[in-house]
Amino acid sequence: MAEVIAAASETAAAIARIAAEPASVAERAEQMLELLRRVVPCEAASISVRDPERQGRFALAATGEVAALHAYYESREGDAEMDRLGLNRPTPPLLLADLAVPAAETLAWQEYLWPAGFGGSVGVGLFTRDGRHVGHLTALTESASRPTVVDRDLLGAVTGLMAHAIDRMRTIRAAAGLVRDAAAGAVLTRGGNVGPLPGLPTHRVLAPGSLALAEAAERLDAGDAYAVFLHPAPGSDSDAGALLKVSVLDCDEGPDHLRGVVLVSPPPDLRGMSHRELQVLGLVLEDWPDERIAQALGTTTKEVADCVHRSMDLLDAPSRTGLVIRALREGLFLPRRTVTAA
Repeated sequence: MAEVIAAASETAAAIARIAAEPASVAERAEQMLELLRRVVPCEAASISVRDPERQGRFALAATGEVAALHAYYESREGDAEMDRLGLNRPTPPLLLADLAVPAAETLAWQEYLWPAGFGGSVGVGLFTRDGRHVGHLTALTESASRPTVVDRDLLGAVTGLMAHAIDRMRTIRAAAGLVRDAAAGAVLTRGGNVGPLPGLPTHRVLAPGSLALAEAAERLDAGDAYAVFLHPAPGSDSDAGALLKVSVLDCDEGPDHLRGVVLVSPPPDLRGMSHRELQVLGLVLEDWPDERIAQALGTTTKEVADCVHRSMDLLDAPSRTGLVIRALREGLFLPRRTVTAA
């Protein structure tokens, strides 16, 4: 028992060091697998993340012949079976003998793992302290006598640390911290859904289906690593009311469903620009001609031209192209979908 406790303590300390390194989630997962194979001998192992939108698990890191395991993970049937077996809920690590049903009755072993030559396994969901399911660890052996109860219990002592090491929300929260005046935020997924950003409240402009989220998704689709724009504050007059700053950060790292973070802040210094000038700029950024802008805003081409020239003076832009660059950089514009929806 003393040896097990010592091994668990050493392993925990090593994983804590890996978690603290300035590396990608995938790199930390690879380091943890290398470490674990030394203390839990196995022929193959994998750390995967679960994507609830695609209903499957996708590899972060792997070692050994894991093709059969990953094929099972990526199937909808496999995800549904793991849910039935309780593997999508926080549980201690499970050996093959610990499963709720005999292995012979599972899709995993009948169609994937036994045909691939494996005889034993230990697996565990990786959950953060606040209950988020961030991944899954599986170790496979050729022998049915391994892994052992000792191996299982050693893994049970470090799974919380492993979850912390591969928790992408840590990176996302750190990125969000770069926008120091952010007062609210949300996480945008690949499927267009929105979720909470731990540490910040949500906001009405970040509600599902909102114009702000649609603009954020468009900016991410365009390949922007960072974007900033203005948005009318809820309940304000869309033609002259209060404005908010919306920042978008690309966090698309790894195979999971998390795509970006959207943050809401008080408005920046508008540099003396009027609401109408900010509307015009949003349409200039779309490369609309003055005639089309005037028609969309119900005004004249002269007013549009005057707005453009005044904006150039206020932003110290030498040309219309320079005006676009500076407006994008400083986020001093109201996006097209906000303007045309007004």
